[in-house]
This record gives sequence, C-alpha cells and structure tokens, in this order.
Amino acid sequence: MNWLDNLIGAVMPERAVRRWQARQALGEIRAYEGAKRGRRTAGWVTSGSSANAENQMALPMLRNRSRDLVRNNPWCKKALESWTGNVVGSGIRCNLASHKKLGKAYKRWANSRKCDADGHLNLYGLQALAARTMWESGEVLVRVRWRRPQDKLAIPLQFQVLEPDYLDSDKTQDLDNGGYILSGIQFSVIGQIEGYWLFDRHPGEIGRLSRSLQSKFIPAEEIIHCFRKTRPGQVRGVPELAPVIMRARDLDDYEDAELTRKKVEACFSVFITSGDSGNSSIGAVEREDKPAGRMVEKIAPGLIKRLGMGESVTFGQPTPSGGYPDYTRDQRRALAAGGMVTYEMLTGDYSQVNYSSSRAGLLEFRRNAEGWQWLTFIPGLCEPMVELFLKAAALKGLGELEDDFELDFTTPRWDWVDPVKDMIGELLEVASGAKSLSELARRRGVDPQTMWQELAKDYAELAKLGIPINLNNLIAIGAETDPPDPGDPADSKQTKPRNRGASHSRRREHA
Repeated sequence: MNWLDNLIGAVMPERAVRRWQARQALGEIRAYEGAKRGRRTAGWVTSGSSANAENQMALPMLRNRSRDLVRNNPWCKKALESWTGNVVGSGIRCNLASHKKLGKAYKRWANSRKCDADGHLNLYGLQALAARTMWESGEVLVRVRWRRPQDKLAIPLQFQVLEPDYLDSDKTQDLDNGGYILSGIQFSVIGQIEGYWLFDRHPGEIGRLSRSLQSKFIPAEEIIHCFRKTRPGQVRGVPELAPVIMRARDLDDYEDAELTRKKVEACFSVFITSGDSGNSSIGAVEREDKPAGRMVEKIAPGLIKRLGMGESVTFGQPTPSGGYPDYTRDQRRALAAGGMVTYEMLTGDYSQVNYSSSRAGLLEFRRNAEGWQWLTFIPGLCEPMVELFLKAAALKGLGELEDDFELDFTTPRWDWVDPVKDMIGELLEVASGAKSLSELARRRGVDPQTMWQELAKDYAELAKLGIPINLNNLIAIGAETDPPDPGDPADSKQTKPRNRGASHSRRREHA
C-alpha cells in the first residue's frame, strides 16, 4: 500500500479495503492474456448479456439467413440432409410396438398419416421434419391437436409441426401476478412455463395483411417446444449454422468472384497488334464504330486466316487461381464443423482420408449425434409424443401400461464400415458382459422384443419344415471370407480369402 492508501485507511477504512480488493481483482484479470486490453484486442467487442438478451434481436435474422443458405448453398443443404438422415433416419421408435395391448394400436397410429394434423406424414416423418426445423431454425414447435368423437379417429390425437416464427418473440413483459413473459413464453412466479403466445398463422404467409396478426395464449400442455439448450436460463434455440453463416456467405461470394474472373479472362482470348490502323484480315470480322472512333472486332469460332503485313496475334494467358482449392477446402471444413457433420459427409470427398481416419471421424460424429438424440430430441420431443398417445389411448378405452413397463427408444442403426470386424467386436463385448444383447439390438435400430419374437417364429417354422440352419457355420464362413482392410497395408496385397487355420478354429470353438 502506498501513502495514499494509508491516508485513506486512516480516515475511511472501508473505502481503503474496497480499493485494495479492486487492485487485487485487476491484477488477477491482467494475469489472463485473453482479458488484457491492447492493440491485439482493440476491435474485440464483447458483452456480458444473458442468452435471452443476445437471442432476442438476433434470432429472426439468424433464422432467415440460415434458411436462405439451405435453399441456395449446396454445402449447407447437404449438411442438413446428412444430419437429419443420421440422427433420425427412418424414425426413432418406441418399444410400445411390443406391448401386448397397446402395441398394435400404436403401430397402426404411428405408421399412418392420421397422427399428422396436416395429413401428410406419419409419426416418423414428423420426427424428421421437426429435426430439420431444429437444425435450420434452432427450435421447433409442435401443436397438440385433440380431436372430437365426430372426427371418427381411432386415436383422437394429432400433431402439427410449426416453425418458431409462430411464436410472438416481441411479447416480453411483467405480469401482475408476479409472473412474466419472455420472448413469447409465459412463466409463473417460480419460473415454470405456463404457456406460449402464438400467432394463428405464419407471419410471413401470403395474404396475411388481410387479417390482423394478433398472438393468442396457448397453454403449455398443448405445445411441445424442443430446442438444444446450451446456456443456463436459455428459453429459445439458435440455428446450428449461426457460427458459420458469414463463412458460408463469403464462400459463395468467393466462388462467384472466381467464376466472374474466368469469364472475363475468356473474353480476352486473342489480341491483334499492328503498326497500321487499317483493316485486319483475321477471321470473319465484324466492325462496330464507336463514338471514340475505336472498333470492336469479333472472331467467328474456329476461323483462322493469315494476317496482313505488320500484324501479329497474341493469345491471352489466364492467370492461375492461386490457392483456390486449399481455401475452399478449408472453408468447407469450417462449414462441416458448424453443421455438426464430417467434411467427408458434407462434400463426399474421401481423397484425403484412409480407412482409419475416416472411421475416427465417424466415431466422433456419432458420439455427438447420440448426445443430441438422447439429451435433446428424445426427452424433448419423442417422449412427450408417446406420453400423449398413451393418454389418448386411455381416453379411448384401449388400456394403460403396466406399472413395470418401461418406455425405451430405438435410434436408427449405424452402418458398419467393416461389417465382419465390427460384428466380431460387438459379439466380444456381449460375451464379456460389457454389453447386453438388447443393447446390441437397439444399436442396430431394432426393438429387442420384436427381434426375439421374430427369431423364435423363424426357428419354429424352419424346424417344422425340416430345414436345418447352423449360425456358427455361417459366422465361420463370413470370417473366412473377411475382405481386405483398405487401411491395412498387408491386406491390400492379399487377393484370396484368408484361411486362419487352427488358431481361427480354436477361437470359434472357444466362442
């Protein structure tokens, strides 16, 4: 402490303590290079606002630009299609299909278009549409539509997938009862969601000016709001392309500029030089007098004629595109990272990967996809849909679940890069007790109970017809004809099926 601190401490001790604390805090801040102020961070503007404050004004523009990129940028569209095809695929299925009472009713309802309020998709199509909307717009709204008896539906329940534009984002206010409305979502005094303020039609729909655009309160039990929550307190979702929107736009502009440069170079392919300003006899010449006295000469394709005295021809030499492939490749890698897919999935370019690196990339992608499936999509969308179906089925008198019946979901299977080797690894995990057969079936996108029933039925039918089948022999045949591993140099030289001899037989007997 200096003399000033000592003086202040003698007169105002509390003020001196605050000065000392502030000085200590400033020293800690300066210990982090990222918190220092200087030339390197002069243009780095940051804010300490909450997630909702940041999203309030930015979300409409982010959604519109994200949709524009999906419509017009092939890489963004491919990222969306790859993501949806991998995380939802043909549908995330619930094990209700194996329930003895509700199974058939659920299967008929889920596989029909009667579960869609618009009448276009089945339940799994609604899942894919919701996943696309979440990726592209950041969030999705699903309106629960309860139907009347006169609608003559076996299950009086339908779902309507809505874009987040239906939510009145500008409605933010405090309520008299102590609750509040934040970005169109109404909360109670303790922070529980009470409902949503929705428009009755899309704000950007054609002809909307003919009707007043007023939002109405919809109770929370009639809305499923699903989004990926990345910050505490966040109530609205952000498009996945948000971090790379400018990169995608810059890449489009760069490719347009490169195309324009090539077109301009193609226009100046032949130059005629002459000491005489008179006529030129090259090709089929058309002349067009200009106000400045100059002439434009055009060459018909494929025509070459000798030049006159004193004339010569110089052909244009296009400037090589320095760094174009490397730059566009790096930008597409950034787009793949922002879109949560691999570079190879985005572009279809496997020229710079081998078997091992491709597999490593897929494993990382699948870990992220599984996190999204089990932490966001299934609890946020799939479970509420099934629970509402059970409620509708009970109202219809179709029965209820037993107390010991647990809901479980089966995600789309991951296709193996090398089926034989991967299957052997899976079976070793099952044999060691590290994984159950049911988990193995679910990872293959199959409901375990359904698979057991089908296997028992098939074996019984084969035995009845006297057709022998030995699965061990089939496994042995598959192992003996194991295809070469493209990532293994030793396998790349092998052209005949491998015969592992006695060691392989002992391993099979042990299994």
